[in-house]
Amino acid sequence: MPEQTPLEGFVLKYVEAVDGLWQPVEPQVYDVLLPPEVEQSLDLRSAADTARLAFDPEALGDYPNAHLMVFGNPTLDRVFQNAQSLGQVGRVYVTGLNLTPHDIPGILKRNLGRPDGVALQLLTTRIRHYRAALFWFQTTFVSDEKEQLTFTVGIDLHYGRSARHLQQLLRDAAVSEAPPVAYPDAMAITLAQAYGLAREEAVRAITVAAHERLANLQRFLQRETERISRYFADLREELDERRERALARSGQEVEMQTFDDQRAALDREEQAQLIELRRKMALSAQVRLLNVLNVIQPKLSLRLRLSPQRGAAGEADIVFDPVTQKPEPWPCPNCGRPTLSLSLTPAGQVMCADCAHAAAPLGRKR
Repeated sequence: MPEQTPLEGFVLKYVEAVDGLWQPVEPQVYDVLLPPEVEQSLDLRSAADTARLAFDPEALGDYPNAHLMVFGNPTLDRVFQNAQSLGQVGRVYVTGLNLTPHDIPGILKRNLGRPDGVALQLLTTRIRHYRAALFWFQTTFVSDEKEQLTFTVGIDLHYGRSARHLQQLLRDAAVSEAPPVAYPDAMAITLAQAYGLAREEAVRAITVAAHERLANLQRFLQRETERISRYFADLREELDERRERALARSGQEVEMQTFDDQRAALDREEQAQLIELRRKMALSAQVRLLNVLNVIQPKLSLRLRLSPQRGAAGEADIVFDPVTQKPEPWPCPNCGRPTLSLSLTPAGQVMCADCAHAAAPLGRKR
């Protein structure tokens, strides 16, 4: 048989996923047997036990009772919706990473900034599972036509911040449905909290896309409004010329009333077309969450000590990413901003350089 199209492959995999069966009839035409509840939800009722699916519109000539599976068809839309509901939340573990990198102290000294005279010491190294989540949001823009876009947002659950590298990580790394080693979990925010952060980021991206589409619609609306106005202005001008000629011929009021009625009808038709145009050009956006993927990756949790030549030493926990072979930006406990520059207050607190500098006068007063 000819090679299946991606759409055929997707639908047939869906049939198998819901415990259904399929059989080819001819290229791009299949008979499928589905569980009764799935058949009902897809509205694939048929007099026979099986439903016939056609992926080629020309096949309907030979199989008029087949369900046409093309983009935009309500039947295919229901298949997409049902398929999405089957796998809304998934989980994968990133595997195959080097968890014993060479010369971690040297890597830390090269990548972490610190004040002159402050020594950096690695105290402990532990492997933990760090969680992140990928959220897929589907946005449907509706105006004179319907357009669907998918926005993907990654959130690091340990830090509670955006993780823009997750998609690239999943493309390059080996993943598994089960962890090869059951490492302890690092602290993480809840999935519900991560969803709130992801939704805010998605809304910002969706707003930009909506403004772009709205600007295009407004430009089209202006052009069409001008075209309609010119068209009816020409009709009114032609009507006025006919009225003037008729008045010159007879001057009868009854005939003049007919022209007034025609002009009023033109005005009403123009307003009706403009109102309908504005209605069609109005933009609305519907957003829904499609899927969530929990991404669990082993990383190194490092306990560091910063020791100045004078004053109190301080300690901080840094996460080392085996994928990049570098420490991750550390959130300052005072301002919350991620940083790779560590500084000490006179009291021995580890902060970013700006916060430590601001706290220095207070420390001297003590």
